[in-house]
Amino acid sequence: MSANTSTIVNALKYEIVKYSRLETLKKFYTSHPESGKFEESCFTRNRRLPLQDLLPLLLYPRAKSTDIELLEFSHLIGKPNVNKSDFSKRRRLIPADYLKALHRDIVSDIYAGSNISMWHGHLLLAADGTTYSLPNTPSIKKIFLEGRKTGRGEQALARGVVVKDVYNDVVLASNMECYGRDEIALLIEELKQLPDTVGTMSPVLILDRKFCAYTLLAALIQWDLGFIIRVKEKFNAKVDAFIASGKTEQELTLIPASTTIKKIRRLYGRDVPCSFPVRVVRLSENVVVMTSVRKVSLLDGDNDVYHLRWDDETTIGFLKNNLQIEIFSSSRLNTMRQDFQAKTILYNIISVLCRRAAELRHDEKPRKINRNIALGILKLNFILFTKTTPLQFKEFLEKVLSEMDRFTIPIRPGRHNPRVFRKTKHSGKYITLHNYREAI
Repeated sequence: MSANTSTIVNALKYEIVKYSRLETLKKFYTSHPESGKFEESCFTRNRRLPLQDLLPLLLYPRAKSTDIELLEFSHLIGKPNVNKSDFSKRRRLIPADYLKALHRDIVSDIYAGSNISMWHGHLLLAADGTTYSLPNTPSIKKIFLEGRKTGRGEQALARGVVVKDVYNDVVLASNMECYGRDEIALLIEELKQLPDTVGTMSPVLILDRKFCAYTLLAALIQWDLGFIIRVKEKFNAKVDAFIASGKTEQELTLIPASTTIKKIRRLYGRDVPCSFPVRVVRLSENVVVMTSVRKVSLLDGDNDVYHLRWDDETTIGFLKNNLQIEIFSSSRLNTMRQDFQAKTILYNIISVLCRRAAELRHDEKPRKINRNIALGILKLNFILFTKTTPLQFKEFLEKVLSEMDRFTIPIRPGRHNPRVFRKTKHSGKYITLHNYREAI
């Protein structure tokens, strides 16, 4: 994703402008009757916050007081300030799934371009689960803690998964659901909704051992999705024998127990194969993976492809620490999901802009754009994605990129800090101690 990055930026603006039009929202309501009835009069009358301003405001990087953010946005677009009450009433007319549809179209546009980075002809994806701290109100706790089977804390939590393209730094899918939901089921839901353009690129999904399950294997094979999954102990007798043997690689056919076969057929139908041919590879003393990828080495010197999944975990950290995805502007369910989807979209916008800014630099030593500062620069210039003419857009884009490429940090391969494990979830927001201030 290099030469055509500016084309992708133009495509992002096109999608945001398209979804800011009344006819796009109307078509969404028509195709999604579960979202309710479309109230056309709410947007056709002359109001202070029309749809073409409301949607960019929902995407605007917000983490402070809503009143302050509304005031900043009004200064940015040069229009009278809208109070918090009016904003709250207007945004209720936008279903959270409308922003999810925008995210899906943005991802499709990114992969419609050329020069997508691949791994041996495969689009390399990673997925991981996480929890989110939510507003600790009785209504939110009732919705999201239903079915909770672990822990005794009173903090309202949600569970979700994030699916990311690790080579091209694009978040393909993410969700925020009831804490009692299973991460494997949440992942399957998101994989079903991946854009068609992703499926044509022979994707391979890297997963940790908590996703080592026959129900997921059956779904991946059924959808022709490649996988590299770390195996866990006692998952399969043949795999345990391979681990004990000390071999580096072996082809195996895994057959689950009869009760598991019944469950797979109940989920996916009786025609789904219930034997799974896999290649088992030992990457290190403690890491053994099973994969559908044949005739491709999973090791590259001291590096292995499985550990690229760590990039997905750092993405979750950026979403929580920098984009502050756990800070919501309301405790209403729909508006919380709006904020969540908006910040997922913002991640991809920042990723594309940082890639474009990096292309303008010619460093002798490897460096990358400081994303925290880039996020602050985007917030100051968010009018870039609102009502600008093509010429204005080009001028704004050049200005934003020139500002972003001034702030870089060195790339230090192999540098890492010891991982700290928490025994219990604290009762506040996700916090990582660092030596800088967040930009928003």
